[in-house]
Amino acid sequence: MKTYVITGSIGHISKPVVEALVKAGNKVRVVTSNHDRVKDIESLGASAVVGSVFDAAFVSTAFKGADVIYTMIPPIWQTTNWRASQNEVAKNYADAIRENKIAYVVNLSSVGAHAGNGVGPVDGLYDFEQLLNKISGLNVKHLRPSYFYYNLLNQIGLVKQAGILGGNFGDGEKVFLVHTRDIAAAALEELTTLKFSGASVRYIFGDERSGKEIASVLGKAIGREVNWVVFSDEEQKQGLLQAGVPEIHAQAYTEMGKAIRDGLMQGDARKHKPTLSPTKLEDFATEFAQAYAG
Repeated sequence: MKTYVITGSIGHISKPVVEALVKAGNKVRVVTSNHDRVKDIESLGASAVVGSVFDAAFVSTAFKGADVIYTMIPPIWQTTNWRASQNEVAKNYADAIRENKIAYVVNLSSVGAHAGNGVGPVDGLYDFEQLLNKISGLNVKHLRPSYFYYNLLNQIGLVKQAGILGGNFGDGEKVFLVHTRDIAAAALEELTTLKFSGASVRYIFGDERSGKEIASVLGKAIGREVNWVVFSDEEQKQGLLQAGVPEIHAQAYTEMGKAIRDGLMQGDARKHKPTLSPTKLEDFATEFAQAYAG
């Protein structure tokens, strides 16, 4: 039995990880900022530790006694400098890992975290990777998943209204795609086998498609013609702003789309392609159709 600490509460990736770790007889603590999630966490057989990851003392206490930590920097919406806020959380994590002499960390990063600049919100994940890599004696596996299939669910309204999907990418550079359950499976494998030493990277994606192919497959699943529209960067940003996304985040997401289009974001992953994970676009299309009909 090992003691695991899982940051990021229980979302699409961490919930199945927690369930599997508990089922295997491990002690699992889940870090959450939301008191309302405590019952849900405890129902999985884990214990909840409630507090802010911006509180260094809280993070250090939460990590105390752990054999393995799963780290993720949560979405940060209230900020005037997204990267600086990410770095604040990253420093708290790194300091707590060092103070508690943690031996193993599995870190949820992203495709594009090799670049350092020009990849929007992923730039902060580069910083965190570098911070972890500098901790003496730490064994860390950075998971770098690609574009999530479920991000496409956010465009269902656009499909219903105009029969289109789109982004400021998708016409040249094909997009690596991944399902969150495949990320969870990879995370669980790394967390339980601990067959890594030093600092290493694992890319995770299950398919590679153009925008046109994405629209065609999802359109077929819902029984209507759907086209992929490539927006200009300004159109992309304005669309996000109109959807209520804050200015600083809209700019960052637009930059990330440009990085996909230009090949920067996926460049290192393209050089180090992994064995593809199981879930393909056609598999996700069933989920898309169910959400579309709902």
